[in-house]
Amino acid sequence: MRMRLAATGAIAVALAAMLSACAPVDPEDAAQRAVVGGALGATLGAGLGATFAINPLLGAAYGAKGGAELGAAAGAATAAERPTYEPIAVPAEAVIPGFYDNWPPGYHLPPGNSEAQPPHAG
Repeated sequence: MRMRLAATGAIAVALAAMLSACAPVDPEDAAQRAVVGGALGATLGAGLGATFAINPLLGAAYGAKGGAELGAAAGAATAAERPTYEPIAVPAEAVIPGFYDNWPPGYHLPPGNSEAQPPHAG
């Protein structure tokens, strides 16, 4: 039984590691995922250990340790890759000339607002 559980855990960690093995990973995201994965793994491991062990206290202790290790490994292995941004060329002139020069069709100068400029003629 323990060997089957260990083999299943090893396969799960190997599959999780393959998800982001070839991508450059953001180190901050990997660290945060490892912490969250460790906490969730420890909680789940303690619950399962206490449920299925003969001695619930020892089962919870061993389950929390193993669950935290597996959860942290899975969390770090499944981190998202680092985003890449291409530079955007800013045009020297407006893309649509005259787009902001007038009020939209059907709109008029707001009443009672002395600061609003009337639309340009043209």
